[in-house]
Amino acid sequence: MLSKKRNKNLFRKKKKRRVPLLYIFLGIAALIFLLVPQTNLTDIPIPASPTPSQIPTDAPPTLPPPTFTPQPLPTGVHGGRLIFTCTRGEYNHLCIVNRDGSGLMEITSGNANDYYPSFSPGGGAVVFASTRSMGTFDLYLMILQTSEILPLTNEIGNVFSPEFSPDGEKILFINRKEDSPAGLWILNRDGSAPHRIYGGPNYRGPNTLVSAAWSPDGTKIAMAMTVDQPFEYQIFLMDSEGKTDPARVTYGMMGIAGSVDWSPDGKSLLLSAGPPEDKDIYRYDLDGGLITRLTFGGNNNAPVYSPDGKWIAFNSLRNHGQADIYIMRADGSDLQQITDNPEPDWQPQWEP
Repeated sequence: MLSKKRNKNLFRKKKKRRVPLLYIFLGIAALIFLLVPQTNLTDIPIPASPTPSQIPTDAPPTLPPPTFTPQPLPTGVHGGRLIFTCTRGEYNHLCIVNRDGSGLMEITSGNANDYYPSFSPGGGAVVFASTRSMGTFDLYLMILQTSEILPLTNEIGNVFSPEFSPDGEKILFINRKEDSPAGLWILNRDGSAPHRIYGGPNYRGPNTLVSAAWSPDGTKIAMAMTVDQPFEYQIFLMDSEGKTDPARVTYGMMGIAGSVDWSPDGKSLLLSAGPPEDKDIYRYDLDGGLITRLTFGGNNNAPVYSPDGKWIAFNSLRNHGQADIYIMRADGSDLQQITDNPEPDWQPQWEP
């Protein structure tokens, strides 16, 4: 029984081993790689840097990197703001309001009188006259973003009616020293180098020189000052360096008040004139002397153009004798009341 058992594997036919196709392909690839001539990277010549003579003569010139010029800030949603003197209680302070009458805010305080606010050309600062130091009027600069107040003058007289030059580098103002007529002065924006450029007329009455305004191009100054009667003013022009005597430009207008402002194009002046308690606003064209009346009643004063010349702000007593701020279009139309306070609001100035 045992002898009949055979191992069946002994009688099976052995299969031939085959080389996998993958190995064949790898071998062929290796053979091709060996047959292709290899280039040593160290044998590749490195091109030399071009010399100036090798640069094409018609190549465009090398330009400097572009410079960034910031665009002007957009006008606020209210169309600009107005700063003005606001009497509150026993003292006069400075207030700001949007040109639509909203957002009224008192920006100075304390036991001192603040007058004659005027914006810097960029609108970030305000120069004004105040008694906050020794009791006499000095000039101060307020940084609006921080409310920091910096003194600019120190007991050089009684100073008032300050205004920045169009380039913002200098400040024009009136200075009245004791027992002498008011003079026209200029100092640098940091308060340095205050000096007189015009000594005022010989008349030694009150308020001989009451206001001054720089022309938009900075070459001329318009002034309101007396000629022969107290509290009766005429408008004069002089060069901004004080090299020539002022030349009178208004004739035949009675009762000109003590304020003057230039149109943005420098072609006309804004004035208020008339009987003592019935002033109206006029535009005086410098080329030809044409006078245009813009208001009719209300006892109006201190007119100033908006930066674009389309609006005029002023203070008026037309609201039952209450001094408020108003605006109107440059032709006298579209009158709008901006403030409404029983205490006086006056001397408006536009934000740039």
